[in-house]
Amino acid sequence: MALRNFRENFKFIVWIVAIAFIAWLVFEIGAGILNFTNPKPWERGIVAEVGNYKISSEYYEYLVQAEIQETLRVRGVEFLPPEEEESIREAVFYRMVDNIRWKKLAEKLGIKLSDKAILTLVMLLPPPELMRDTNFFRDGNFNYQLYLQVLNDKRYAPLFSAYEARLKEEVPLDLARFLISKIPLPSKEYLWKKYTFENTKYGFDFLNIVYARISDDKVKKPSEDELKRYFEKNKEKFKQPPSADIYILRVEKSPSKEDSLQAKELILRAKKEAERDWNGAVKTYSEDLRTKDLGGNLGWLYVLVLPENVRNDIEKSDTGAILGPYDVPGGYNIVKVLEKNKKGDSVNLSHIFVSIKTSYQTKQKLRDTLLKFLDLAKKRGFREAAKELGFKLDSTGEFKLSLGFIPFIGPDRSLINFIRKGKKGDISGIIYKPEYYAVIQIIGKKEGGIPKFEEVRREVERAYILEEKRKIAEAIARDVIERIKRGESPDSIRAKYPEVYLGSADSANFNTFVPGVANREVFFRALAISKEKEWSGPFDYKDGLYYIFKKYELKPDRADFEKRVQQLILQNQQMEAFEILSNLQRDLEDLMPLKDYRGYLY
Repeated sequence: MALRNFRENFKFIVWIVAIAFIAWLVFEIGAGILNFTNPKPWERGIVAEVGNYKISSEYYEYLVQAEIQETLRVRGVEFLPPEEEESIREAVFYRMVDNIRWKKLAEKLGIKLSDKAILTLVMLLPPPELMRDTNFFRDGNFNYQLYLQVLNDKRYAPLFSAYEARLKEEVPLDLARFLISKIPLPSKEYLWKKYTFENTKYGFDFLNIVYARISDDKVKKPSEDELKRYFEKNKEKFKQPPSADIYILRVEKSPSKEDSLQAKELILRAKKEAERDWNGAVKTYSEDLRTKDLGGNLGWLYVLVLPENVRNDIEKSDTGAILGPYDVPGGYNIVKVLEKNKKGDSVNLSHIFVSIKTSYQTKQKLRDTLLKFLDLAKKRGFREAAKELGFKLDSTGEFKLSLGFIPFIGPDRSLINFIRKGKKGDISGIIYKPEYYAVIQIIGKKEGGIPKFEEVRREVERAYILEEKRKIAEAIARDVIERIKRGESPDSIRAKYPEVYLGSADSANFNTFVPGVANREVFFRALAISKEKEWSGPFDYKDGLYYIFKKYELKPDRADFEKRVQQLILQNQQMEAFEILSNLQRDLEDLMPLKDYRGYLY
């Protein structure tokens, strides 16, 4: 009976499993056929996400190409070097990201332009395209009356429509920046205090003792219990910011053999055409922007400075000979011998240079290899995948996230945010940089806060010794001051105390360079509150202490201040506005984080 029940139940279980398997199979196959799979953002043509806002690769490319064309027009050239195109791409990308953040902020602040305001702007500010159009020029200047006549011309409707859309997009951003940075005017008294601090002139003597110059031998080595007691009393001193240790895999965007062959074919083609028409070939092929409009002319060169193979060919050749191609850094060139001097030690050359560019196909292969790496890393581990595919890994060691700087990569706020939010073992996507691709894995993280004594024992010992050195420095300073009062010479004082810097200055203000002053802000604030004709101190700064003897002070003339007050107001507003906008920019980056997918597309 029990056996029969088991068989019945077993059949029931088998049927459930079979139905579940068939359902899964149908769903997977159907999803594949009907494209129900959830494609990645870059597979849908998304180049980046800023908060919830998605940027399409089409829009990004449109902005990049517009910028490139404008640069070509302004420079009057036909193409740009690859590295310059990359820098334009980078600048356009981050400008676009910033604009999106500011646009969202403008929307939250309710800043928008009415149709009437847009029409007014169009009337007052002609589109740049028309400002450059010579059809609207009279006597060498833009004629505003001619512009007003075409405002209702239907032939210009597409241009005005695009211009209105641009104004709607850009003006609210600028208004938001302006309104936020529009701080109240500072009071005259505040500016007068600041002006006085920076422009008061002093005569003074001083001594400066840098703790690092005091020998460690003068400090008694602390016991373990003394260090622990010091740590317990000063825990806040050792508070640590969040830190991380990561693996970095970098793949340079180096040209492939195929890219090199393609450049070689191009320079050979250039040589054939150059033999028929040198100047035409220079215009068509040469990528040296410095000489392209000069027929490729390099000018007179000493033969001895040329590479040996070029030198040998030139010595054997006649005027007018076209030589090469030669391997040169970054590509190939051919040269034309324009003239030789009678001695034969100098030659006038012209050249055509063709660079070896990293092609789109090469970059695609690199990205495909990194996608294979990412897949393998999830299955077998980051280090194992790198070893299997022959990639070199770098470990950053522990670094502080608060610095905003990643070893081997540099400043990258979005990557810092990935590390902050991630956990041990997390792997990034493909990171795009103009010169290379990268992938990182988080090896370990520390969230920050007050660490255990054992973790910072060395820092505790250094701080303890530094504090002891401060006590020694004070004792030395008091003795030095007594010696000065007794009339002892500076040379004899320096001989006894080599760690002491004795200095003086006459008619010096905050903006004056004074040898021996390590921290001007601390020093001149201390000088301002010091009494005249006596030694004052100690005044501490990060690495040492000062004692100051103030001889005199000369405050600036109020009348001079009044003459400059408007300029000072403007300067102060600019500085304050810059600081406000910089802080707000960082806040916007945190509120609307960037997800950069360029590494999968470019």
